[in-house]
Amino acid sequence: MTITYSIDRCPCTQNLNYNYHLVDVNLHGDWFAVTVTASAFVAQTWLNDTLNLNQTYLQSRTLIVGLAIQWTPPAGGHASADTVQLCVGDRCLIFQITRADRVPLNLRRFLRNPEHTFVGMWNRFDRRKLRDSRHALMMEQNPIDLRSLMSVELAHSPLETIVETCLGYAGVRTRNEISISQWNLATLTDQQILQASILARCYFLIGQNFQAWRFCETVTRRPSCPSSLLEEEEILFPKELQAATCPFLQLLPLL
Repeated sequence: MTITYSIDRCPCTQNLNYNYHLVDVNLHGDWFAVTVTASAFVAQTWLNDTLNLNQTYLQSRTLIVGLAIQWTPPAGGHASADTVQLCVGDRCLIFQITRADRVPLNLRRFLRNPEHTFVGMWNRFDRRKLRDSRHALMMEQNPIDLRSLMSVELAHSPLETIVETCLGYAGVRTRNEISISQWNLATLTDQQILQASILARCYFLIGQNFQAWRFCETVTRRPSCPSSLLEEEEILFPKELQAATCPFLQLLPLL
């Protein structure tokens, strides 16, 4: 099976109102919208609109947020986040932290709100990398590692197996050359956008299916991951994924 996507980029100018890209991604017939920006104004607007569309989940304290980060491998020292990806429903944001002049206050409050359930995988150091980023983004607690909610066998499986088992999407994997590419550039490549947004989208969907909000306090404060799952240091994905190829990229022409 293939993963296809179409892309329609808005012009990048010095005007904050136009400093963004809009991307539509089709994941096996499941369409979702991605906003890529370093603009605090655009990020603020995206978050306000997203929360307005999800008032039911906010009021019931069952809001799931797929969260992932990307960073450029450092020459020395610890890596810090260059981007943060957020997915709620069929809306995703890729906020370019390193390129941003500032971070909107509502995004800072959003990340620190303990009533939101942030989920991902292989994310032990995401909170620290956000804290160490250019704008020192803080989270109230660690995001849930969804593998802690799975069977031991599935939790030790590669990303592709987990996604296909949980969501039925075949062929979702990562490419090492994309994972370790430069994420601090002004304009991200189509391949970077695709990989980053699909990860956040899958995390959201799996977290929603597992009703991860029911486990938020237990998992984030007292991790139940098998210890071997917590031994990964600065690498986001296990070794079998680092060497994986990605045969499913197909860029569709603009209409």
